[in-house]
Amino acid sequence: MEENQNDDIEIDDDNQEPSIESELEDCNNQKMRAVADYHNLKRRVDEERKERHRQITNDVIGKFLPIFDDIDRALSSIDKISKKKVENNAQNQLTEGIQLIKEKFLYTLSEEGIDEVDTKIEFDPNLHEAIGYAKGKEGEIIEVVEKGFCYEEVVIRPARVVIGQKEK
Repeated sequence: MEENQNDDIEIDDDNQEPSIESELEDCNNQKMRAVADYHNLKRRVDEERKERHRQITNDVIGKFLPIFDDIDRALSSIDKISKKKVENNAQNQLTEGIQLIKEKFLYTLSEEGIDEVDTKIEFDPNLHEAIGYAKGKEGEIIEVVEKGFCYEEVVIRPARVVIGQKEK
């Protein structure tokens, strides 16, 4: 044992080593916890950023969908009128132009991960909203009144449909 003349404290060399090793281990544990906390924080921030992006995309797309509906209705109206009257070249060009706008709109949505809700399947309340019934096979979608859309498998707007119902 040594005696330190300045502080008059005895130091036992055997006891010194475990305390330094213990402190080193504590420091390493703290460092590992800090690194883990950092990674968890980074992951949480990334998840929150993705969720916010998803919300913004849903909001923006939700504002554009009524425009799509108007284009769809315009095409349907032109089809109904053209069946009643003799078509002319200007009307055909207008119809083709609107059809191209609709296709480009759908393509752009698809490129951004937004897809139409499938209406060629049986009625699914998670994807479709029944707004009426018509004579037909039970649960079958008879008519699509308004198309629905999903973003990354999250329904932005359900498809509004008329579903089949057996006559009583």
